[in-house]
Amino acid sequence: MPTATFNRGYFDRLMGFKLTDKKLEEQCGKMGMSVESLSAKEITVEASPNRPDLLDCVGFARALKNYMHRSKRLSYQLKDAKPYLEIEVEKEVKRVRPFISAFVALDVKLDDESLANLINFSEKFCEGYGRKRRKIAMGMHDLDRVKGKVRYNAYPDEALAPLNEKRERRFSEILLNHSKGREYGYTIRNGEDGYPALKDDEGVLSLIPIINSERTRVTTSTRNLLIDITGTSQYLVNKCADMFAATFMDIGADVRPVMLKQMGKRYTQPEMKERYIEMQLSKAEQEIGVRIGFSNVISLANKVGYEAALVGKSIRFKVPAYRLDVIDEQDIVEDLAIAYGYDYIPAIALGATQQGELNAATELCEMLSELMLGLGFDEMVNSYLTNDDTNFARMRLEKDANYCVRLKNPRSESVTIMRTWLLPGLLKNLGLSQHDSMPHNVFENDLAFTVKAESVFERLHLAAVSSHSKANFNDAKATVQAISDSMGLEIKISKHEHRSFIDGRCAKITIAGKDVGFFGELHPEVLYNFGIEEPAIAFEMELPSL
Repeated sequence: MPTATFNRGYFDRLMGFKLTDKKLEEQCGKMGMSVESLSAKEITVEASPNRPDLLDCVGFARALKNYMHRSKRLSYQLKDAKPYLEIEVEKEVKRVRPFISAFVALDVKLDDESLANLINFSEKFCEGYGRKRRKIAMGMHDLDRVKGKVRYNAYPDEALAPLNEKRERRFSEILLNHSKGREYGYTIRNGEDGYPALKDDEGVLSLIPIINSERTRVTTSTRNLLIDITGTSQYLVNKCADMFAATFMDIGADVRPVMLKQMGKRYTQPEMKERYIEMQLSKAEQEIGVRIGFSNVISLANKVGYEAALVGKSIRFKVPAYRLDVIDEQDIVEDLAIAYGYDYIPAIALGATQQGELNAATELCEMLSELMLGLGFDEMVNSYLTNDDTNFARMRLEKDANYCVRLKNPRSESVTIMRTWLLPGLLKNLGLSQHDSMPHNVFENDLAFTVKAESVFERLHLAAVSSHSKANFNDAKATVQAISDSMGLEIKISKHEHRSFIDGRCAKITIAGKDVGFFGELHPEVLYNFGIEEPAIAFEMELPSL
């Protein structure tokens, strides 16, 4: 789990009182966090990866004060909803890094500790939760040095003076020669579709998400800031803006919104929108296993940062804007259990009355796994979730929307459907392993999902891929034959056409008159799509038929 290190003196200032080492460790343990190291100068804590707000010293102190009933703020609202400035979002940036959110923080009082915490938190957040700045990146600018109209767009090869430098460099030079450019240039495909940048009337404020301009550097003398958050999802950049805005509110800033103008549309950020989740108290009591009572549930909700109220026989919880992890009532139940204290939840004896045993499908899977390991293959375990590009397009297949289970509200373009077969996942594994020594032999033995006549079917599949310079059709046939012989099966092999395989080098597998799978030499275009440099053979078959 991720860890964060905080300045002990700054933490004490945020708390408003001092905690002994023992008390601090005790409170963190109750909150589900652990203190990794503790000294008079620093605190290192380990937090849940789904709570990025706890990686911030301000957010950590906020959560601790809530838990100890020492906080005076549970709700975060903007004092003035009138936009302080406008950012014009132009259409060309849509190809590169399409989404942006922003806000202004006025009257900020920064010292060395608070500025260091802001920088460290933004770096850690963008590195972890932001997937090395690909998914989310955040920038801070001295607002008093921003001049005139602010625009966000993809630009040609312009220039800026990067942080800590006086000499201007062109964007392409930064990507080639600057340490940040070399590290994060991949996030914008090294400028193939232009360079996403934030500009004002005097020039470039930031090459996004690589580096900011020295002109708008934030220092302890800075009093007014412009904060931008960019990424690949409008929902995520908006929610991250809410979280950072709450941080600035906690350190005494006056947070003002920004008007974003994009493709004829106008919208204001940050929203600081607080959601409401309503649930029956009996549901929480049943899942936690204790009697809480209406008189206690409000206090427990406050301990974990929620405002709560009785609504008839239900409890309505107000989810603060900075919580990125709360999705539904199950998250509320978990937080109530933390507030109640796991030490006070009585243990319940398991109600098992008989000894379990492996079913036939599991025994078959285990036998096949042992067999494939014996044949020199390494076992892979891939996600059930994938996307149309990986499952169909990169395999040279037409997308079939009626054949696959599609996610109703996907949060990411990388996970939109459930996989219909295993080979694409194995090819992704090989594509990421080209630096390893040859041969590459991998297999997977797990579920695939299809839709037929509006019903969902999940079936166990066995698939394998072998890649090396001499891989050919006969090797694939020999592997399939070895599996069938080991299982005592009589198989029939006949010519087959499949767009993922080379014409004339693919065969189908038939058992007792039923087609159960196929094998052959993978098409060069498929190999290129997955970044595989050597020839490869593969097979896939359904296990229930075996």
